[in-house]
Amino acid sequence: MFKTPQATPAVMRALTPERTPGKLLPLELAPRQVHALGLTYAAHINETGGEAEGPAVFTKDPASLLHEGDTVKCPSHESLLMAVERLDARLVASLSARFSSLPPLLDYEVELGLLMLEDTRAADLERPGFAPPVGYFLANDVTARSVQVLGEGRQDRMAFWCAAKSFPGFMVAGPLLWVPDTPQAAACLDVTLTLTVNGELRQQGRTMDLILSPRELLLQAARATSSGLLEKGDAVLTGTPSGVAFTVPPWKRKVGALLPAMARLSAALRTHARNPRMLKPGDVVEMDGGVLGRRRFVIG
Repeated sequence: MFKTPQATPAVMRALTPERTPGKLLPLELAPRQVHALGLTYAAHINETGGEAEGPAVFTKDPASLLHEGDTVKCPSHESLLMAVERLDARLVASLSARFSSLPPLLDYEVELGLLMLEDTRAADLERPGFAPPVGYFLANDVTARSVQVLGEGRQDRMAFWCAAKSFPGFMVAGPLLWVPDTPQAAACLDVTLTLTVNGELRQQGRTMDLILSPRELLLQAARATSSGLLEKGDAVLTGTPSGVAFTVPPWKRKVGALLPAMARLSAALRTHARNPRMLKPGDVVEMDGGVLGRRRFVIG
């Protein structure tokens, strides 16, 4: 039996809008790049069978931002195949032959977002006392797990994560941005993130349970870029707490990564195609970030 190392929350100061001087502003988001991290909350690492050594780091297409309305469209069979084809044409041929109708296995991920207020380099973020100038906002990293599963065990695994999370409307942002008057090192906005689906509580996690501080998360994101630079206006999604619909025991994830892609996807579909927690058309998703406001969207 595999044993996954257990993660623990980072040691950092809690920033509370009631006690920390700051400004609450309307969120204006038009990022050149969206950097994202996964497996950053201890409980979520455990429920997904991830590793505690460090977060997953990937990008999310800025065009996935839900600009207008409150409907996130469920990807069609054809759009799922097109997303995979851009990564591996041979793999999409196997998918087309085996599945006449591929469900997206649509999942939700409420997250704390960081908006870069200045250009920031990895070299600066490597200094423990450096305080990156950022604003905080509420976000949701909607994910088509069927595409994500196909990348497990591959060297280009993160490219599949990006594809799974970059369909139109898959980045949902809250209405407000909170900016501390003075950036502070080893500190994080202390809020509880909650998410409901059709009124049922699915996720509830405190940001102080992150396994890395915002500075350390930004360092991971900056190191993953070719330039080592996070630019002003970039958005960084910091990962989701526990409660997602798609969960895999640690031992099963490790075994599954050794299987061929079609066998791995078939196993995921057997387990989750009828999982009532996976999102489906008509579902109403509501997320709350305390001082960061609320946002509601519907699966179309």
